Amino acid sequence: MKYIIDENICKKHDLAVEELFCILACKSCNNLYTLIEKMKEQEKLSKETPSPYPTLHWDQEVCSVLLESDDTIPKKDDCKELAETLRELFPRGIKVGNSAWRGNVREITLRLQKFFKLYGNRWSNDEIVDATKRYVDHFNGDFTYMRILKYFIMKSDRVTGEDGTTHIEDISELATWLENQDMETDVDWTTSLV
Repeated sequence: MKYIIDENICKKHDLAVEELFCILACKSCNNLYTLIEKMKEQEKLSKETPSPYPTLHWDQEVCSVLLESDDTIPKKDDCKELAETLRELFPRGIKVGNSAWRGNVREITLRLQKFFKLYGNRWSNDEIVDATKRYVDHFNGDFTYMRILKYFIMKSDRVTGEDGTTHIEDISELATWLENQDMETDVDWTTSLV
């Protein structure tokens, strides 16, 4: 079975996305509590209570399954060449905090697939490469405030709303640079703060 879920359609039916997933889980499982305990033992879920969360490995695996199941986004092999090109535009080495500027091909490929999932195929690979090059170049060699490549493409942040609920919000500097091709990039804002 292939599930395609639109958050706006969920809202139209007065259903939160997490509620939809919970209902789907209950429908496909005889005993949800037993399943959760089994997944904790297999280290697919954390052993935290009362609210377990997926372990990093299994979170990435689920994401890969969802991306590979969607035939509207470029496949992994198609994104791999673009990932390698983008990596070459970023500096070599480690950013303060032990994260590699370039990351690895697998994680960059996955981020690109997530990007295409969220934004569609609105831009060509050449436009994506150009926007990335402009982003890196505008730092003029001082990369202090520059994001690492994977977070430039897509970063998921936990955001707490006014009602106290937490949700994930995806942000993309890449999309910003693509949508604002005429951005002024020769201003050194770090030295002109008032």
